[in-house]
Amino acid sequence: MNEFFQMLKKDHVEIKGILGKLVETKESKKREELFQKLRAELVPHMKAEEITFYPPLMENKDAREDAMEGIEEHHVSDLVLKELEKMPKGEEKWGAKMGVFKELVEHHIKDEESKVFKSAQKALDPEEFQAIMKKFDQEKQKLKKSLK
Repeated sequence: MNEFFQMLKKDHVEIKGILGKLVETKESKKREELFQKLRAELVPHMKAEEITFYPPLMENKDAREDAMEGIEEHHVSDLVLKELEKMPKGEEKWGAKMGVFKELVEHHIKDEESKVFKSAQKALDPEEFQAIMKKFDQEKQKLKKSLK
């Protein structure tokens, strides 16, 4: 499997793990802690994908539709994440919204790992993947620093 996809999948596993803990947690202080950890992983990952991975896919007619869907899923995730951030973490409604957010993110990950990866494999050559991977990692690290 492609080295870049392995890098993304590693992030996905980490994110799904945090989401799982968040959904199970009822205590607001623990929720806040886990939520900040989730933001620190998820936001740089999504933004780095939008800057480095999705644009070359948008240029390819066969990958464009999957890329557009991925970008829209990021947008919706971002909106819900901002709502969750503003809400008191002890609220019952927060738990319900987090459950929906978890489903949304997991659906996106499933689509990305099946559909988007497949169309990217056809659209991009190994050299492009290497360049994207390097740029993705740089962007992600830069974004992580700016979030602190």
